[in-house]
Amino acid sequence: MSDVCIVGNGVIGLQTAYELVRRHPGISIALVGPRARPGCASLAAAAMFNSFCEIDAGTFGNPVEVEKFEFNRLANGRWPGLLERIRADAGANVSAGFGTYLINNSGSDTLEDENFDQILAALHRYEEPFEEVNPREIPHYRPEARHRASRALYIPREGWVNPIELIEALSTILARSPNVRFVDDICVRLSQKAGRVTAAWTEHSGEVTAEQFLVCNGASFSSLVDASNLGIDFQRVFYGVGATVLLETGIETLSNCIRTPNRGLACGLYSAPQSSHETVVGASNFISPGPTLHVRLTSIYTILRSIMEQLNQAYYRAELIRINVGWRPTSSDTLPMLGATSIANLFVATGTKRDGLHCSPVIAEFIADLLVEGKSAYQFELFNPERKLNRYLPRDAAIATLVRHTMNAAYQHDFVPAKNRMSEDLEAYYTMEFTKLHDDVGALTWGIPAELKDMYRYGHIK
Repeated sequence: MSDVCIVGNGVIGLQTAYELVRRHPGISIALVGPRARPGCASLAAAAMFNSFCEIDAGTFGNPVEVEKFEFNRLANGRWPGLLERIRADAGANVSAGFGTYLINNSGSDTLEDENFDQILAALHRYEEPFEEVNPREIPHYRPEARHRASRALYIPREGWVNPIELIEALSTILARSPNVRFVDDICVRLSQKAGRVTAAWTEHSGEVTAEQFLVCNGASFSSLVDASNLGIDFQRVFYGVGATVLLETGIETLSNCIRTPNRGLACGLYSAPQSSHETVVGASNFISPGPTLHVRLTSIYTILRSIMEQLNQAYYRAELIRINVGWRPTSSDTLPMLGATSIANLFVATGTKRDGLHCSPVIAEFIADLLVEGKSAYQFELFNPERKLNRYLPRDAAIATLVRHTMNAAYQHDFVPAKNRMSEDLEAYYTMEFTKLHDDVGALTWGIPAELKDMYRYGHIK
C-alpha cells in the first residue's frame, strides 16, 4: 500500500508528486496513468506562462473573475527557479524562455481591441513590467500587410516551456525515487468503504491501494466519478478539445512567444518556440461532452491560414511535424476544482481549462499541503470541488458577451458581411437566440458562460 495514489499523470499529477518527494523523500507514491497520455492537455499546448495575456474585456467585471486571475498570477514568479531546479534534478534540458509579444491586429473584430485595452490597463494597475513596442521590430514577425498589427506590447515575465521536455524531466526525476511507482494504466473506478476511498481500480493492472488519493485526471474526471458511485454530486467536467501544430521553421523559428489577445470562444492566435528549429502554433477550442481523438479539419485550416497571414508569411515553407490534440478540463462553471472532499482521504485537482500547466506549481504546493499537513496557507474556497455551480455572470452581460464572442468567432472563420446591415441583423438574431436559450434553461437571473452555450443548448448541464 502506498501513502498516496495520484490518479492522473499529466503535469499537475507529476508536479504534485515532485513536490511531495522533494519535501518528504520517504513518502511512497503510486502514479496512475497511461504512459502515452492520450488527450493530455499539456502535450497539446504551447505551454505559455501567461496571466496578463489571458485577460479579456470581462475579466474585471466581477469579483469571481478577479479572484481567478489573481490565482493564475500566483504562478508567475515560480517558474524561473522551478525550471532551474527541474533541469538540475533531471540532468536534462527543458527548453523554456521568457518574454511575450502581445499584438493587436485586424484578424477579427473590435472585441480584440477591447481585450488588448484591458490587458494594458491591468499591466498598469498591477505594476507589471512591460513596454510598448513597434510591431515591425518583433523578431520573426512578418505578417501580410492587411493583417499587420497596429499595436504591440512586450511582457518580459510571461513566457513558454516545451511541455514534452517538462513532462519527460519530471518523469525522470520521479523514476529515480525508490518510493515512486508508475502504473501504466487507466483508472476506471474508485472503491470506498466506511467513508474512505480504499482503492483505485485500473483497466488491466487491478487495484492500487493507498492511504490517500488525489484525482487529477483532467477532462476524464466525470467519467471516473460516474463509474465510482462516490455519493458526491460533483459538477460535470467537459472536454475542451484543442489542437496545436508543431512546425519545422528553421531560420524563422521564434525567439519569443507572439500571440494575440483572447478571441471569441478561444484563446486567440499564438505561437511559441519549442526548440532552436521548431515552433508550435495554435490554437483551436470546442467543448465536447466526451473525448474526441481527432481534430476537426476546420481547426487546422484556420490555424494554418491564420499563422501565414497574421504571424509570418514565410511559414508557407514550414514543414508540418505533428498535429497535437488535447482535452482541456472545463468545469460546468469554468472555474478550477481544487482541494479536499467530504470523503476524508480523497482530493481533487481538475477543471483548470488551459491554465493547468501554468498554475501547476501553486496547485502542487496546495495539494501537497493538504495531503501532508491537512491544511494550507492558500485559501481557495472559490474552487471547492464540491461547490454548487457558481452562477457569477449577470444574465444581460452574459447574453451580450455571447453575441460578441460569436460574432468575433465568425470573423476568425472567414466571415465577410455584405455591405448592408448584415452585421447588425446577425447581432439582433443572436441576441434573440441567446435570450431564448437563457429562458429555456431557466437562466432568469444568471448568465451562461460563452464557451458553454452548447453544453446548455443540448442539455449536458442541468
